[in-house]
Amino acid sequence: MLEIEIKIRNPFTMLLIIGGTVGLVVLAQSFVDGKITGEAMGGSITEQEQVERAETQLYRQRIEQDVLGRREEILRYQLRVLEEGGEEWNESRERLRALLMDQKQSEEAIRLALRQLWEAQGRALIASQKAGELPHLSWPVEPRYGLSARYLDTEYQQQFGIPHRAIDIPVEQESLVRAAADGVVAAVIDNGMGYNYLILEHAGGSTLYGHMLNFLVTEGQYVKRGDPIARSGGMPGTPGAGPLSTGPHVHFEVIADGVHVDPLQYLPNFE
Repeated sequence: MLEIEIKIRNPFTMLLIIGGTVGLVVLAQSFVDGKITGEAMGGSITEQEQVERAETQLYRQRIEQDVLGRREEILRYQLRVLEEGGEEWNESRERLRALLMDQKQSEEAIRLALRQLWEAQGRALIASQKAGELPHLSWPVEPRYGLSARYLDTEYQQQFGIPHRAIDIPVEQESLVRAAADGVVAAVIDNGMGYNYLILEHAGGSTLYGHMLNFLVTEGQYVKRGDPIARSGGMPGTPGAGPLSTGPHVHFEVIADGVHVDPLQYLPNFE
């Protein structure tokens, strides 16, 4: 049985903070103030939008350097997580050991993961534009271990200097992930050993589910609240986790009318 420490201030803070959400959180900046650029919507680019794009690019470069600077620390923590998991993760351990020893390869993997994460954020923002009012949501997985990172987590902000616009829900590997509300599957992205994610389009917004191990739905499919949509992942060195995930969890974002919002505003209380 997977055991996860859920208190944010503890020796495992780096695990809770650096996980797959590191990249996912910064993705919101791919659109300034949560707005869709003219290019994303297929229109022309205004001078103001060009300025915003330049600012966003500079921001991304800073984030990339921050994450790359923690490359070794991130990978070593992932190895410790795998070592506690038993022999079934031997293949994943060997894969991460090789990545740790090859700085160039590991940096390339991190850069690729960040691009995948920014792409996910952009897709989710575009999918959030459907007219209507975002309904109250149900939990995609049961928060039996609490949360490992909250929306706009202050400790996360202090350690990384970037806002965290999502919640991370620790859960056993291969847990069933369910639709948080009725909607249409806007994206099912399988990046192999990279970052896998799924996006649902709802009236008034969208939801993004990160670090998926595999998928149970296809793009364009209509789903009802509570329908199974995927199996969770996040264990380092496994498909869908990407190089920035340090443990099994579901990264969950909520976007309403092109703006990130705290998912807890729409979810049932759990404490």
